[in-house]
Amino acid sequence: ATIVEDSATNITPQEERRARLAANCCVTLGKAHCAAVHTEGDLLLMSLYERGSVPEERQLAQMLYEVPHHIAKVSMGKEVFFLQQASMPKAEELAASIKALAD
Repeated sequence: ATIVEDSATNITPQEERRARLAANCCVTLGKAHCAAVHTEGDLLLMSLYERGSVPEERQLAQMLYEVPHHIAKVSMGKEVFFLQQASMPKAEELAASIKALAD
């Protein structure tokens, strides 16, 4: 997948490489989180998939849902970061975008 450019944003090849690297790091972190957290809910989640293999995108969404993370927001003309816990639909949407970029 290629990063889509709009008229207000010019993404350089170096920025695209960095974004892909960050996306791959996120996917790997999601996999590690899924492997490290063992609860009854995880066993139920694993049983929903063939051969107990949870798709990487789902692992990433689960991590984004369970672990609060920082997001950027523009406030009074400045970009600030604040801690957020994503809803499951938002986590799934973000995970799909990250996974598409990583692939």
